[in-house]
Amino acid sequence: MSFVPAALLGLLLGASCLNVAVAAPSLAERRAVAAYQAGAYATQLKEIQAAAGFEVPVEVQWDSLALPGQEANYADEAFWTKIYFNPLSKALGTIATDEMGKTAVKEKLKNVVVRYDAATAPASNYDNGVTFTGGVLTLNFQPYSNADDVDARAQAIQKALEAGL
Repeated sequence: MSFVPAALLGLLLGASCLNVAVAAPSLAERRAVAAYQAGAYATQLKEIQAAAGFEVPVEVQWDSLALPGQEANYADEAFWTKIYFNPLSKALGTIATDEMGKTAVKEKLKNVVVRYDAATAPASNYDNGVTFTGGVLTLNFQPYSNADDVDARAQAIQKALEAGL
């Protein structure tokens, strides 16, 4: 497993805290994002919407997820799929197992936002990376970190959703 080098993380944290813009993804990073969107993400989005029981809008802030110099890892399921999309699908599927859950999700969940903010994203305290306010579910987890914690992330998402449904 690879992590963001400490010096780069410090720069990202400093830029985030100072409201300084972080450089846009490079061409190679944008290509890797586009390949992921066309492949794995297209499948994941269908699974998320099937689990929700409707075509819930999912806004992925790709520029925030695209860690500099990590484009070779974007296709690795441990980079984004197991961090954001599998847990989201699992949580929605658990909640929407019956008509009451399906109805609640459809009535109250208006949008899902997936993003990464280095200053606030938890690496392991997943409850702190999920909010559900005004019908918007926001996920803010650290990419490529503790990838096998799919169930723990799913539980955090489920907990936040159920509290607001």
